[in-house]
Amino acid sequence: MKKIALLLITIALLAGVGIRIWYVNKDVDLPPIYTVQMGEEVAIEQDIFLDAFENMDGYTVTVNQAEILSYEDFLAKYHYTDKENDPLFEEDDSHYPEMVYDLHVTIKNKNHTEDPTEHSGINFIFYKLVGTNFSLQINSELYSVANPDLEAEMNDGFRLRPKTEMDFHLPFYFAPSSKMFAIQTEDILNDQVYLVVSLHPNVKRILID
Repeated sequence: MKKIALLLITIALLAGVGIRIWYVNKDVDLPPIYTVQMGEEVAIEQDIFLDAFENMDGYTVTVNQAEILSYEDFLAKYHYTDKENDPLFEEDDSHYPEMVYDLHVTIKNKNHTEDPTEHSGINFIFYKLVGTNFSLQINSELYSVANPDLEAEMNDGFRLRPKTEMDFHLPFYFAPSSKMFAIQTEDILNDQVYLVVSLHPNVKRILID
């Protein structure tokens, strides 16, 4: 009898929590989601990631190519020789990039003029590849390998002159054998994966295929 009473109390508590969560979120308006395909240009316009201080208006993003490579093949692709005595990553590093999802993107600034005193531009630190149950980030060391001619680091952000464009390689990493954050290549290939380029007030994303 006590077990039945305890079960009923537990069910009632869970139901109460569920109703509370529904009540709190029932009036929350989720941002509209706009999806484009690879090869298509997405205009950022007034959208941002986190802070109203961001200003990407006039900028567009296009994903031209995407491929999954092993870490070794990634280094070979960009003709980078890892130093034996000072490697980019130790094999026991929790951020060791066993695999790399390498994106080739084109960023354009379509503004005709620009106020040099006004903050504007793009910062890749906010960029993520998002699937159903995973999110991949860009690795700053791999970013330097893939974009050796850039003076600015990934975390610095950048701005382009009006009416100019520039290509970048964005290396998102994952580790299938990670004990804490294992992501399998097959799970990525069998999922719909998006490059998210803004979150508010509109979510804009590019479907990677």
